[in-house]
Amino acid sequence: MASLLPYSGTLGSRLSKHLLKRATYNVTKSRIDTFSNYTVDQALTELFVIPSKNLNQPIHYVNSGLTSPSPWINYDPVYGDVNDNNGSGQVKRNNYLAGWWMDEAKRDTSLRSKMTYFLFTDFTASIRTLDNSFHYDYLQLLEFFCLGDWKEFCFQMSKNNVMLKYLNNDENTKTNPNENFAREVLELFTIGKGPQVAIGDYSNYTESDVEQAARTLTGWTYTKNNRGLFANGEDYGNIPCGYAQAEKHDFGAKQFSSRFGNYEILAWDTTGKTDAEKEARIEAELKEFLNMVLSQEETAKFICRKMYRFFVSRTISTEIDIIVPLSATFRANYNLGETITELLKSQHFYDADDSDNSDEIIGGLIKSPLDLVLQTLSITGYPVPDPITNGEQHYKNFYYFSILNKILVPSGQDVFRPPSVAGFPPTHETPDFDKFWFNSSTIISRYNMADNLLDSGSTKTNFYVSTFVRENVSNPSNPTLLVDELTDLMFPESVGPDRRDYFVNDILLDNGSLTAEMWADEWTTYMNSGYSNTSGVEAALIPLFEALTWSQEFQNN
Repeated sequence: MASLLPYSGTLGSRLSKHLLKRATYNVTKSRIDTFSNYTVDQALTELFVIPSKNLNQPIHYVNSGLTSPSPWINYDPVYGDVNDNNGSGQVKRNNYLAGWWMDEAKRDTSLRSKMTYFLFTDFTASIRTLDNSFHYDYLQLLEFFCLGDWKEFCFQMSKNNVMLKYLNNDENTKTNPNENFAREVLELFTIGKGPQVAIGDYSNYTESDVEQAARTLTGWTYTKNNRGLFANGEDYGNIPCGYAQAEKHDFGAKQFSSRFGNYEILAWDTTGKTDAEKEARIEAELKEFLNMVLSQEETAKFICRKMYRFFVSRTISTEIDIIVPLSATFRANYNLGETITELLKSQHFYDADDSDNSDEIIGGLIKSPLDLVLQTLSITGYPVPDPITNGEQHYKNFYYFSILNKILVPSGQDVFRPPSVAGFPPTHETPDFDKFWFNSSTIISRYNMADNLLDSGSTKTNFYVSTFVRENVSNPSNPTLLVDELTDLMFPESVGPDRRDYFVNDILLDNGSLTAEMWADEWTTYMNSGYSNTSGVEAALIPLFEALTWSQEFQNN
């Protein structure tokens, strides 16, 4: 029986690996070994320790008008005043921003980055909406609330500059209502449609509710040329945001349908009221509307289903035993940290709530391209060029050209540029969900990942599989042990003897071109050279690395 009761006992290697792969982008052998000795309480406590970032914002390399590495978004205590005179152009700067985020996510040992990206799949906006500084603010808002108050997050995101522009709520006025944002708040961001009952009537809201919501949301805008003029306050990160315009807001009564208990936001008489009072009323109406939506039981269930599919499985085996109690935890105070903790501690998450602990959850999600790339970089200890000392290679050659353009985009995940407001199809398209990551259009680019990472001409760095093996295998001269330890590190589950023999005999030993003794001699030569004579071992290890990363086991989490 599916159960949210906590898993008991220490995790061990298999379950610690499962937890780290689902909860973070940072998976290494040393972390797996450390977490294997933890209980779930200890593991979650560790995942809530939020580390300092390497860089709090992108620092652009010396280029064009820059004489030293400089921030182009905010003043930086180390690198000084903002200087966007870097000759990169907005498109590149937006992609460099994505590269900065990915590099920090790869380093992040906590839940922060995975939960930040989960919130992005909920309140989705595109990195191309405004320039990079505004999108940086959007990412900062996602991060600020990723383990906190989702109700407050919904309010703050509703007046975020990027969101205002992305869904045209900056154009929503009392004389010309625009329903885009109102519709997506209901359909995609909070409660969901539910089954259609009749034309314009769904089980969770009606078309009339969209109209009334749009009226409630009138009067918000942003300052494109003065990003920092308005901010959301010290309590919420002091992040730049939009503002209310009283003359464009509809202060009339808003009558919602029976789906919301015929709730009414009362008309408000503006006679004799100051601009400050009117603006406060606009904020109060926004909060009242969100409180109405979030008070519905289905809202918490809708978000918990999203969370479940993002972290656990595409298939919800039981609403009663998992989603209902999880949503009750969430709805109590809409705390994301408490909710994800209950889910990641549960027997169900570790597939330990029935007689077969290997049939559902572990290894049951297809990795998103982002998971595939960042976890490969972290698990291999890939030598990513340093963003300060090798900034051009870091941003331009590595993350922009090699990772984003050659791997992620053709694999169907342009990180922060989804194809629609609904996000990437694997996050919302029923019934296949994550299966959409793997199809005839994306398979080649996923399989080409290893070749791209090994292409030093493109990445501007030298990655040696032999280094990865030397640092993670106890006795690499033994081909069977080498394969056993690599597959145990890289795959969700241990492989059987036939699969092991395939990687050892067909790939590493090249169908008899090498014997076990010849391989041991090659490894000894490599070790005796002080790791400088790599040609012999790389010739055998590169096909093995490619085969391991191509395998269905590695493509899954």
